[in-house]
Amino acid sequence: MSKPSNRYARAQARARYRKPKRRSSSLVWNLAIAVIVIAGVGLIVLSRTGGSSDTAPKVGDHWHAQFDAFVCGESQPVAAEFETSTDGSRVGVHTHGDGFMHIHPFTSGESGDDATVGRFLDYQGFEIGEDSFDLWFGSQSNGDPCPDGQAGVVRWSVNGEEQDGNLSDYKPQDGDKIVVAFQPEGQEMPAPADRTQTQD
Repeated sequence: MSKPSNRYARAQARARYRKPKRRSSSLVWNLAIAVIVIAGVGLIVLSRTGGSSDTAPKVGDHWHAQFDAFVCGESQPVAAEFETSTDGSRVGVHTHGDGFMHIHPFTSGESGDDATVGRFLDYQGFEIGEDSFDLWFGSQSNGDPCPDGQAGVVRWSVNGEEQDGNLSDYKPQDGDKIVVAFQPEGQEMPAPADRTQTQD
C-alpha cells in the first residue's frame, strides 16, 4: 500500500514543479509573439509613410511657407517666380513671386525630409549656410560690415523665434513664417512681412 501512495506523492510533487515551468515558457512565448506582431505593424506603417513623420509634406500635399529676407535692417525683394529648376525640369517646391514657398511635391525626392529650404534655394541656383548666403538679392558673409560699421551675421527665425543651425536644412511646415536676416548680433530680429498669397 505504501508504494502506490509514494508514487502518487511523487507524481504530485513533479506536477507542482512542472507547472511553473510551463507558465514561464508560455509567458516567454507570448511575449515573443507580441514583439513580432508589434514590429511587423511598425514596419508596415513605416513603409507606407516613406519613413517620414506626419509633419512632413507628401506627394499630393500643397503647403505654403512665407519667406522674407533682410540685410542690415532693410527688407529685400522676394524671390522671383519659378516653377522649374535651373536644368529646366518642373519642380514642386517653388514660388510664384509672392513671397511664399509653395511646397507641393511631385516626387518622393522633394517630399518628406527632402522638402527643405535648401531644396527650394538649390532649384534656383542659390544657397545659404550658417555663416554666409548667396541669394537673389546678393551675398553676405559673417563679419561683413553693415552701413553703421557693425559686423553682421547670418541669422534666421521661424514664426518669430530665432533658430540655431543651418536654415538650408530646415523643413518648413504649412503656414510657417521664415525670416533670414544679415545683421549684428544682439539686434532684434525683423518681424515677417504682413503678406497675402496671390496664387495657390
